[in-house]
Amino acid sequence: MLDFLPRPRRQENASGLGIRALAKALEEEGKEVLGVTSYGDLSSFAQQQSRASAFILSIDDEELANEEQETIAELRAFVQEIRLRNSEIPIFLHGETRTSRHIPNDVLRELHGFIHMFEDTPEFIARYVVREATAYLDSLPPPFFRALTHYAADGSYSWHCPGHSGGVAFLKSPVGQMFHQFFGENMLRADVCNAVEELGQLLDHT
Repeated sequence: MLDFLPRPRRQENASGLGIRALAKALEEEGKEVLGVTSYGDLSSFAQQQSRASAFILSIDDEELANEEQETIAELRAFVQEIRLRNSEIPIFLHGETRTSRHIPNDVLRELHGFIHMFEDTPEFIARYVVREATAYLDSLPPPFFRALTHYAADGSYSWHCPGHSGGVAFLKSPVGQMFHQFFGENMLRADVCNAVEELGQLLDHT
């Protein structure tokens, strides 16, 4: 989860307090929040990281009134940069309702939504953002990989070679412990043969 926090000069105004309240609510939902204070910092993160499940950009009337052209240009450049790399990740704009009138249509079309910070509680908005971010993450894996991760995670009992019972047999010796720690239980739980009906027939790709 990625949150664009307010710039230093406006951390104590309504927009700054609102985005920080939302960041706290997201953390209380168990999500990691990374805050940065400039589009440059955010762009650097976007170029190097693929862990983000959503972007929230904070903007307010005061900023637009003083530096509208510069702010819009920075916003447009950032959104375009993200969309070149990822056409689906949710991007939200956070601000007062009146702020939305300043945002050009070409930018609005690329957003997942505009968060009206006084229209709902931070806790409700956080749950909404988490829901959309989760839907995005759930859409990423192809069908077989999605089914395989669910199979390995839901406690399905299996007896397949070489991943018998998630590699528990390896735990009986020191070198086996090292092997198990190196590869991890997920790899061994997912090392299944074509006998797992819920995963389809692995040999003919059904």
